[in-house]
Amino acid sequence: MPRPEAASGLSSPVRSALRHMAQNYAEPITLKDLAGLTKLSPYQIIRAFRRELGITPHAWLIRHRVTLGTRLLKRGESIATVAFEVGFVDQTHFTRHFKRLHGETPARFLTSGQAALAPRALTSARGSIRACP
Repeated sequence: MPRPEAASGLSSPVRSALRHMAQNYAEPITLKDLAGLTKLSPYQIIRAFRRELGITPHAWLIRHRVTLGTRLLKRGESIATVAFEVGFVDQTHFTRHFKRLHGETPARFLTSGQAALAPRALTSARGSIRACP
């Protein structure tokens, strides 16, 4: 997943949308928001993301949130807290996407020992987590 600041080969609208989503990941973000920001229609944004990144803006945002959530889990945050802090409406929504991307639930991930391999340099959430690498 490219970082917005490292996405030199991407078009300006895609870079702007990525930067906006990376900075505001914990808030609801709609295609209409991205359309206003990029001056493209929602359909043009989706097509640009698929062409340049191979995924939709929504898929990028979900992956970004799960990646940040994984870091928080590794720090020892509770699943419910992580879900809220990275922008999911509830723990179930976070768990469903986490399992789809990681192949196991957050609870199993924590008990499997993978969480112990984590970096501890992350700060608390809701806007203060660094963007995904």
